[in-house]
Amino acid sequence: MTKKRTVLRSQKKRVFEMLREAGLEPADFEWSREQVNGMMVSRLIHRSAGYYFQFSSYEVGGYCMACPGRQQLVEYDHPKSWDEQENHVRNWAGHLRREIACPDPWSELAKYRLPVAWAGGEDGPNEAISGVEAQAIAQQLSALADRIEAESDASEEQVAFVRARLAYLAEAAMREKSRDWAYSVLGVCATLAMVLSLDEDDTRKLWAMVKERVGAFIHLDDHETRHPVTNPAQ
Repeated sequence: MTKKRTVLRSQKKRVFEMLREAGLEPADFEWSREQVNGMMVSRLIHRSAGYYFQFSSYEVGGYCMACPGRQQLVEYDHPKSWDEQENHVRNWAGHLRREIACPDPWSELAKYRLPVAWAGGEDGPNEAISGVEAQAIAQQLSALADRIEAESDASEEQVAFVRARLAYLAEAAMREKSRDWAYSVLGVCATLAMVLSLDEDDTRKLWAMVKERVGAFIHLDDHETRHPVTNPAQ
């Protein structure tokens, strides 16, 4: 027979108060029950984020689970009393608030990848970029930075970031092969679109500007032949 070791109503009330103290909205949570080593224990779940705190049964070998923890996704502890467990709940609430409030730049970056898809694919050519071509790329990227600064409402900090990332691409052209460098270009374009807060149309315009300057070095078609940029549009 499963023993019940779920939290008391008074303890739930205290958890409610601790959530409010941590700046969290109790209405965003729900209670459930879990079976652990033949014991029925309580689990508090944040509905939208999926994070949770699972309470201990206090039995020998019993443990509580905090997700997220201080340094790991899930951390365990072995409270011997409600007072000890209450401290763990308080700490968990702080870690939870930290994770919920933290923006996910990787998800944000992914929004800008669709408009800058590359048709070359993994089977495209992957040739060495000559020194002459790398020099031409550097010149075109510098000109591109000037154009972005002149045609956008970017702040000084944003312009400095743009120039730094395009300078990185110029340096990468001296050591990466063509297909590898093309992927670097896509990644930098997505990053620039995010930093400049571009919408999808403006992201496409940015990509068009990049292709105009260095498109000859990015194999947009499997049958396209690479050649140096000699007279790009101004």
